[in-house]
Amino acid sequence: MQTQPVIALLSPGDMGTQIAKALIKSNFKVITSGEGRSEKTLQNIKDAGIEDAGSLQNTVEQAHVILSLTSPEGSIKLAENIISCLKNTSNRPIYIDLNSNTPTMALSIEELLLSANIKFVNGAVMGASKDIPENGVLVVSGMHRNLFLDLFGKVFKIKDAGEKTEAASAYKLLFSMVNKGINALFFETMTAAAHFGILDELNESLQDFLPGTYQDLIKTTPTYPRHILRRIDEMNGLTKMLKSENLPNIIASGTAETFERVYQSNIFENEKPKGVIETFRNFKKLI
Repeated sequence: MQTQPVIALLSPGDMGTQIAKALIKSNFKVITSGEGRSEKTLQNIKDAGIEDAGSLQNTVEQAHVILSLTSPEGSIKLAENIISCLKNTSNRPIYIDLNSNTPTMALSIEELLLSANIKFVNGAVMGASKDIPENGVLVVSGMHRNLFLDLFGKVFKIKDAGEKTEAASAYKLLFSMVNKGINALFFETMTAAAHFGILDELNESLQDFLPGTYQDLIKTTPTYPRHILRRIDEMNGLTKMLKSENLPNIIASGTAETFERVYQSNIFENEKPKGVIETFRNFKKLI
């Protein structure tokens, strides 16, 4: 007898897999659509204990809850595909989007789903996949957020951002501006330090005088070579949000511009640094 709702997780990448493992450990049945996925992804699905339901149609028909964990760019398309599948069934699962969308995007997805009589919870994940579930935080908002809180409150650390649908998106973007703004500050500093031939010396002094800041950078800075395009998109989204609300956006837009300039320089291409200093030393390539 099924005592827990069936969770359709779309799709099980690094973050999705960790969330699925936490749910399965709490006796939830987690399914996904493996149709068209790579052999590596199919193996990851199996290793995580996720049940491959085959097609998206079959997955959606079984689900009580859908967790959308794709990229922000793909979140609208996934919602559209889900609605298309639901036209062929009376099932109306709760739809939870955890894709760190902009507020405008979140509202657009909600409008789409409401037109199909589907309850929507907007959300975002704070932290890396390795932080789930012990240290990561899931932020949720919207009129149906209590459905999420009631279902998963004992599985994850959850931040209730309130009734406004777009609130969770704004929360994630504004939080991101702080840690990404700090990295942008250091990237711009290292660009100039490399120009003047004092990168190692300046780094040494910054570590001595700002040890706490360097400790904070340990989690985030080495991830930039792999994820800088995602960071650019996020900061551009934040800039648009702030502009649309007639709020100051100089730091947000400057952060996006700094990351774009670093990306275009190709100094991070094929690099996999293990630490903060190793990441910053890539700026010597600009000389």
